[in-house]
Amino acid sequence: MRSRRPTWVRRHVRRAGYLLVAILWFACLVIPTAMATETRLALVIGNSGYASSPLVNPKNDADAIARALTAVGFSVTKLIDADQKAMRKAVVEFGRKLRASDAAGLFYYAGHGVQVDGQNFLVPVGADIAAEQEVAVEGLNLGEVLKTMERTSGRVNIVILDACRNNPFPSLERSGGGGLAPVDAPAGTLIAFATAPGQIATDGVGSNSPYSGALAQTIEAPGVPLEEVFRRVRRQVLAATNNRQTPWEHSSMTVEFFFRPKIAEPEATARPSQSSGLADRQLEELAAWEKVKVSNDPGELQRHIERFPRGLFAELAQHRIDQLKARDKGGPSVAGWFGGTFGVARGDPEAERLLEEGLRLEAKATPEAYAEAFQRYKAAAERGWPAAMHQVARAFDKGRGVERSIIEAAAWYQRAAALDYAPSMASLGTLYEFADGVPIDIAEAVRLYKLASDAGEPNATTSLAYLYQLGKGVARDAEEARRLYSLAAEKGNDRAMYNLALMHIRGEGGPRNFDMAVILLNSAIEKGHVGARRELAFLYDEGRGVKRDPEAAARHLLAAFRAGHKDARNDLLLRPDGWSARTRREIQKQLAVSGHYAGRVTGLIDPATRKALEVYGRGA
Repeated sequence: MRSRRPTWVRRHVRRAGYLLVAILWFACLVIPTAMATETRLALVIGNSGYASSPLVNPKNDADAIARALTAVGFSVTKLIDADQKAMRKAVVEFGRKLRASDAAGLFYYAGHGVQVDGQNFLVPVGADIAAEQEVAVEGLNLGEVLKTMERTSGRVNIVILDACRNNPFPSLERSGGGGLAPVDAPAGTLIAFATAPGQIATDGVGSNSPYSGALAQTIEAPGVPLEEVFRRVRRQVLAATNNRQTPWEHSSMTVEFFFRPKIAEPEATARPSQSSGLADRQLEELAAWEKVKVSNDPGELQRHIERFPRGLFAELAQHRIDQLKARDKGGPSVAGWFGGTFGVARGDPEAERLLEEGLRLEAKATPEAYAEAFQRYKAAAERGWPAAMHQVARAFDKGRGVERSIIEAAAWYQRAAALDYAPSMASLGTLYEFADGVPIDIAEAVRLYKLASDAGEPNATTSLAYLYQLGKGVARDAEEARRLYSLAAEKGNDRAMYNLALMHIRGEGGPRNFDMAVILLNSAIEKGHVGARRELAFLYDEGRGVKRDPEAAARHLLAAFRAGHKDARNDLLLRPDGWSARTRREIQKQLAVSGHYAGRVTGLIDPATRKALEVYGRGA
């Protein structure tokens, strides 16, 4: 049986006219290995056990670097105390793997290294060197490693050498000199040394050398470009050695690279915030509902639900669809959104009228309207309508129209859940998951999520997927999380789209697929998900999986900032250096176009720019 593309993908492709994306999606279905993915390969060598001049830390350094590289997505081959045969074999195999893929390649070496006639040699364990003529025979020429990597098609090659320690062979001092010789980096390569050419690096008195210890920590910092990683390491090493050791790099990089790109965490819950909500979106929905509320076309009503899947009138639209289907069959009203799967069929026109009036009032998003809406919901709930009970619970949950009381919210969610109303099951499951108004009970949360998910409630499916993604209350299963997120995304759940996009970006539960991640994020943005804008800003800022576009990065980041996204606000006001200078300049340009900034475009988020951002964030 052939796979079908999800509705939200078809819709996004149709709206944007992305024929290429459609082709890519089909290719992903037919040939999964063709998915966009970034391969990262590393060869890590740490030599300590020399017969003459043994070193303490290289093996520890190699362990630390290997752990850090694995944490940021590298497939690592590690050698400890390797002889020449093992080193040469590892380099050959490393080159073959790189040539077989468009991989980012990294070679790390810690141990003894010497220079002879301007060439650098890495010293294997077991090397027996008595004269400089023997170095080329007993050692491994760094130039061979560079040529092996240079011959590959990889877009990024990184060579890191913590091998500038004291020369272990005194007979070579006159011809070789101290430290290592400078090296020009081939195109697309960065070469990093623990200290400047011709200088000596210390092995360190702790469990790691000053250089490798600092590097292992900095590699895992999110959102730091490659060159900035080494600048930070340099500052740490200078401080640790009282300015006696200065790390050095030579780069011919042509693209930006991040060990750990900026990426948000998956969104844990759909719990309502304490803000006033998306009033503009609610007003847009109200206007759309006015056009279809008396429609006799189930397709038109279904399109309204697809456009506003979590909207105020989605429940009423579904109820109308069920009534129309029952009428066409010539029978009584069938169980619909307010009955059967989602509750008990009531057939109470007065309760329905009260509920609709409440929804209309809530769409006005004013304190007075919230208070009147609450009274309508309460009256409908007292007539036994589970959908109205759910609205009463939400009012207590958000503190809209009534004093906030999570205990009262939990009680009303429980009443509606007892009538098999799936949205209340999902909300009650969240309360149990986070011990909000009820004692923590992850097992009960899982049970409620599964019941509601089986009933077709996308929020519950998304929350269940999140538990599988984290292994919270269930065995961790990233593939199951992807499957559940996909089901919820198909039903228009923006949180599912967002979390699934992050899984595609990380390669979690399956291969990385940036094309699908971008589709998902844009679809979530169409549903009003603010965090998806920030994630797209990350991708455009770094050129990760998409063409680098500072203008788009700034536009999405400013939109998230203005919508009140906490992390976007912190990005701009507290940690602007995490964004590229080009994106920061675009932020200033766009603030200038909107009339909020009149200063120079420098890329520095100075007090004047911060003031402009504050005014912009207030919607002024």
